[in-house]
Order: sequence, then C-alpha cells, then structure tokens
Amino acid sequence: MTISTFLDRMRQQKLQEIEIRQRIHPLAALRERQAEAPEVLDWRQSLRSRQRPALIAELKARSPAQQNVVNPDWPAIVKEYEAGGAAAVSVLTDESYFGGSLDLLEQVSRRTVLPRLHKEFILGEYQLREGRLRGASAALILVSYFSEKELHEVVNCCVEIGITAVVECSLQEELSRALAINPDVLLLNNRPIAALPSEPQRGYLQGKIETTLQWWREESELRRWKQQAGKCLISASCIDSRVDVEHLSPVPLDALLIGNAVMKAPNRVEFLRRLQS
Repeated sequence: MTISTFLDRMRQQKLQEIEIRQRIHPLAALRERQAEAPEVLDWRQSLRSRQRPALIAELKARSPAQQNVVNPDWPAIVKEYEAGGAAAVSVLTDESYFGGSLDLLEQVSRRTVLPRLHKEFILGEYQLREGRLRGASAALILVSYFSEKELHEVVNCCVEIGITAVVECSLQEELSRALAINPDVLLLNNRPIAALPSEPQRGYLQGKIETTLQWWREESELRRWKQQAGKCLISASCIDSRVDVEHLSPVPLDALLIGNAVMKAPNRVEFLRRLQS
C-alpha cells in the first residue's frame, strides 16, 4: 500500500492494530457481548437540547503538532467539561499520535453522564463494536476512507449497533459523497486532515474557520440537507474564542467540537462558558 497522506498511514496502522486485537477478541466474540454494552445516550438529543451551538469538548493529550497536557487527570478534566456546560465529550482513542486509548473511553464512560463520541480512524465494524462496548454513544466516520456504497454500509452498521454515526468531511470534494447517503449528523472539519502529508507534524495545525462558512455559501446541497427535520450540523477544529463562535453564526450549526483550545486553556470551565456567553 502506498503511503502518501496521514490518513493512508493511519489506515495501515489501524489495520495492523485490528489484526492483533482480533487474535485475542474475534469479531464474533464482540458481537456476542453486545448485551454487555452500557446504555446508549442520545447523542443528537443531547446536542439539540442545549443552547445552540452546543459544545462538544474533546479529550486529547496531544496532536501530531503539539503536546496539550502532560500526565492528564482525565476524570477531573471531564468534570471541568461538565461544569463548563459541554453537551458531549469527544474521546480520542488513538495512542500513537493523540495519546488516547479504548481504556480511556471506558474510563470516561464510567465517570460522566454526557454522551461520548468515539473519535478514531474507524475502518469498519470491529472498531465500532469496540467503542460501543466501552460506552460510546457516537462514532466518527471519515468520509475519506469510504466510497459512497461503503459509507452507506458503515453508517448502517452504526445503526445496527445502536450508535450515532458522525460523518466527517475535511475536504470540500467529500461533501457530495457524504450528502448522497443523507446522514443524520454531519461534521465539517476546518482542518484538511485528508490532505495532510504522511508525516503531519508541520502541517497539522493548518486550517481556518472560514472553511465552514465557505462550504455553507458554496454548497447548495448542504443547505438543502440542513433544511430537513432533525439534521445535526457540527463544525470542528480551529475554534479558539468567542469571536470565532460569533464569526460562524451565519451557519445554522447545532454544535461546535472544541479540541486543542479547551485542553490547553488555563481554566477550562471559564473557557467553555465564555464560548457560550
């Protein structure tokens, strides 16, 4: 397999990780354990019941470009997110670049009543079931990894398992593929993760909130999709201040996903409250 982008690298790595874990816990065994999974919290209802845009606060020890926090006290950080008014928590489970794990997702699930987004480089059913068993209410689905047919299949798999598919586009050209399956939840990533080079350290922090505004202006299919009842639109990355939130106000966003900025904030509770003030 040719490795030309960061997502290519992560696909190869995840295939290797899945192969190793399947030797210990085969897919059939995960399917049999479905009844053991924690209660699913309603992802969309949690977002839509809050003042819009609701906030999804992310647990991310580091990124390819920077260290956010050293020796994090995850339970304490989750409590800060709750106190700051977050509607949901996003949990990075990749260890190599982001310092997360499936154990972290399980730990967080036991500590909070907020719905959890399993944020990972998900390729199919195996990872979806791993996340569900550890308390995920939703799973991030990167459009870049799937054809339209495959995207439809993986979203249907989420429905079968009982979690919400959060379908992410990080390039404008991916929007038509995402909208073709009419997802319930669509995330616009202001950081072009699908275009990052295989070694992303220098370019990882590129991105701008203008991306969400531009796509909303230029993509009539996106605007038509949002007119349907119950559709949930999220903007993610590069949202660092109340000014950024106000700048995005022309777009009818249901939620904002806040990552590096909230992790690095000196006072996370006050930071989240300021974003909503």
